[in-house]
Amino acid sequence: MTKKVGFKEAKRRAIEALRNKTYQIEERQEIETKNLLYGNTVSEEDVIEIIIKCRGQDHEMQPHHMVKTVDVHILRKDGWYIKFYFLDPETFFLSVHR
Repeated sequence: MTKKVGFKEAKRRAIEALRNKTYQIEERQEIETKNLLYGNTVSEEDVIEIIIKCRGQDHEMQPHHMVKTVDVHILRKDGWYIKFYFLDPETFFLSVHR
């Protein structure tokens, strides 16, 4: 079971993982188009800038599609869609795309 993380803590941890390059990318279909971090089409700094702009109304949580006890954080801002979750101590990015 994972610890519940709210918007502000999720935002802080995602930015920290990107700054420290300690994140992982979850393998998925269409990864080249669904996760632009995977192919370095966007940089960590680009994603950090988007996340910094996000407010609570840009955030929602849903259970992971395969592991229902894991909360997936979804950020939508300026046409961007960023989806990530935490499995301590790791941060996994599922989606980063427009």
